[in-house]
Amino acid sequence: MNAAVASPTPSHVRSRAERRDAARHAECPTTAALTVLGQKWVLRIVWALGGRTQRFCELQDALGGANSATLSQRLKLMEDQDLVKRRLVSEVPPWVEYSLTPKGEDLRLLILPINAWADRWAARS
Repeated sequence: MNAAVASPTPSHVRSRAERRDAARHAECPTTAALTVLGQKWVLRIVWALGGRTQRFCELQDALGGANSATLSQRLKLMEDQDLVKRRLVSEVPPWVEYSLTPKGEDLRLLILPINAWADRWAARS
């Protein structure tokens, strides 16, 4: 007689979200970084903010027409990742300023060699 195979108990069954979170924790740091950095506008925002504080509209103009909703989403993501600092100025009318954190400034320094590589090799393709 065949022994019945025990099915996993509910405590052993993980949801899709739990499996996804476990996979994120298991990935290498480079993959985790590229998940954020690979999103549209992120590296350009870092480059545009380098060494300067800008209001939302100034940043949008510097980026050459990023969609307001997308730019807002990326800035929130970058704030959550401690790349960008958001400061509310309580004047009349109030406004918001964005600048790079020390972590964001470190990232900006890493973009310089990528630009040099692109100037040397990407233009030849």
